[in-house]
Amino acid sequence: MKKGTDKTDLFPGILRGDGDLVQCKCTVAIVTKLTPGTSANAVLTSLRIDSAEQSPPDGIYRLDVRGRIFKVLREGGKWPILKL
Repeated sequence: MKKGTDKTDLFPGILRGDGDLVQCKCTVAIVTKLTPGTSANAVLTSLRIDSAEQSPPDGIYRLDVRGRIFKVLREGGKWPILKL
């Protein structure tokens, strides 16, 4: 990654909720931001759900991305951005 650049990687994911009664495919974006500093570079990585094949109701879901499971809370019809 070049100095001062951001990188976005897209991965397929699966959302599961309500005791696995709700399940849908989604696309997850993992964003890495590099902020150059005087003595060190700061790296911030976040994960966000870009799109889902359905719009499930608000609630707690499990997001499976490349074998890793994340607990996500959908509120107000929006998915959170997770800081990694």
